[in-house]
Amino acid sequence: METFPHVRVEGGPRERGRQYGSQARARIETSIAAYREVFLHYAGWDWRRVTREALRYEGPIRAYEPAYLEEMRGMAEGAGIPYEDIVAINTRTEVMFAARARAASGSALPGECSAFAVLPEASTDGHTLVGQNWDWLLHC
Repeated sequence: METFPHVRVEGGPRERGRQYGSQARARIETSIAAYREVFLHYAGWDWRRVTREALRYEGPIRAYEPAYLEEMRGMAEGAGIPYEDIVAINTRTEVMFAARARAASGSALPGECSAFAVLPEASTDGHTLVGQNWDWLLHC
């Protein structure tokens, strides 16, 4: 049975991104491959169009927190993949819905995530526990 990866990073945003990208390269590549198929199926878009649309979110991301873009640049460098692929994965929901993909495919998209939290008084070790998964796609 495969265990969940433990990725540890430190430093500034670009360095954290590089460390994450190098440690999670295979998972990042799996996500990109999967979302290529998702966008083609639900929106009829090839990956080049997806990444082009995703880059439109650089301005809003920069306005909110420029460090996020630096971290994404570092991830791309660490994983050895194009920066726009990292932006596309991180803005996938915004790109999908902004593009009115539901109308393009003629069907509604299911929900994506489930989350939980256990407060310290309810956990056996007195710690707060949180978790999240993606219910939508098996690869997630």
